[in-house]
Amino acid sequence: MTDKKHRRRYVRWGCFLLAALALLPLPFWIDRSRLFVQASAFVTICTLLGGSVIGTGFILGLAFSAISLFRKRWFCRWVCPVGILLDTVSGKRIKGRNWWKGCPPIGRYIVLITAVGAVAGYPLFLWMDPLVLFNNAFSVYKATNLLSAVISLSGMAVLIILALTSGSLWCTRICPLGATQELLENIGSFFKNFRKSKQKAPPATTTHGSIFPATRRTFITVLAGLGASLWAKKIGLARSGTAPLRPPGAAEEQTFTSLCLRCGNCIRTCPSEIIRPDTGQAGILGFLAPLVRFEMDYCNEECNACTQVCPSGALQALTLEQKHEYVIGVARVDRSLCLWGISDCNTCVHACPFEAVNVVWDEEAYESYPAVDTAKCNGCGACEAYCPTGDLKAIKVFKKPIEGRRQGES
Repeated sequence: MTDKKHRRRYVRWGCFLLAALALLPLPFWIDRSRLFVQASAFVTICTLLGGSVIGTGFILGLAFSAISLFRKRWFCRWVCPVGILLDTVSGKRIKGRNWWKGCPPIGRYIVLITAVGAVAGYPLFLWMDPLVLFNNAFSVYKATNLLSAVISLSGMAVLIILALTSGSLWCTRICPLGATQELLENIGSFFKNFRKSKQKAPPATTTHGSIFPATRRTFITVLAGLGASLWAKKIGLARSGTAPLRPPGAAEEQTFTSLCLRCGNCIRTCPSEIIRPDTGQAGILGFLAPLVRFEMDYCNEECNACTQVCPSGALQALTLEQKHEYVIGVARVDRSLCLWGISDCNTCVHACPFEAVNVVWDEEAYESYPAVDTAKCNGCGACEAYCPTGDLKAIKVFKKPIEGRRQGES
């Protein structure tokens, strides 16, 4: 048994090192970083319930889910990089009683609420997956300021603090990935016992004979998950018109904020460093979801990296041609700030890679000024990034009026 324990520990540390290498900014691997998060049974099952298309990474997650049907918490015991880190930290923990021993299995209710929400169209707690939190910690090397660095590391910092103060509280009572595996093992045991039973009805309810106890608490959890998801979806829809700019390929706002894992993949892969975590611009539902800012650079027309690394479908995988057609927003000129009438500045005209900005002549006003052709503009932000007017830009990209379409489309 001791040999097996040591062997499992070595395998887990090996998985930890592989995970760390996979999340480093290595050019030959960076476009595959989504596979790490998709290996989570919790993320895979809930995003598929939410309508995401099965991809390569989801096949890996489904494989791990299938193993969990027959081997209790197999992923936790042999693979999870967060688990081995927290086990090691908890060995150094502050001595004290395990006050949480009587706590209910919170993780199971998190899974249930998220799964019900996924079916209703708004999975609420996908961001709590430990692989997502571990993944996001590696966004720290793309942090543009102290706040971004703190946001990247906060999830793992909370887990480490819990391990130091409360031992295995996270792993045994809260972790939704661990709880998903337990529920899958219950399903496997349920059907295994059912096949062995000679009775026509399923066997009596036992620890391994029920998928989820049919208690009042379960019923309330289902109703709460359904209600919270429908409420969140309604709020997201109401705010879609005033939401911040999202990366190319983003789903409609109410879908985007629900599917987005806050994993940091799109932030890490963006070479222009224009993708930042939302720190409150879209309210609590959009908190930490990626948004786009054009202060220093723009969304390069030859890059579609962020659309290739999203593990949940919040960002559609786009080819370069499809990305050119996707509208992030629409540029508008503030003529009161524009330098054209003062110095004949036409920086925005030359900066636009789609020839959407041109100097036009207004016969009535008898003057010329830069104007945006909304049929060509996809909101890449080049005009805004290069505008020389300082912090207050004379040309700025604003949210498009119709999500995912060019203006004028029906």
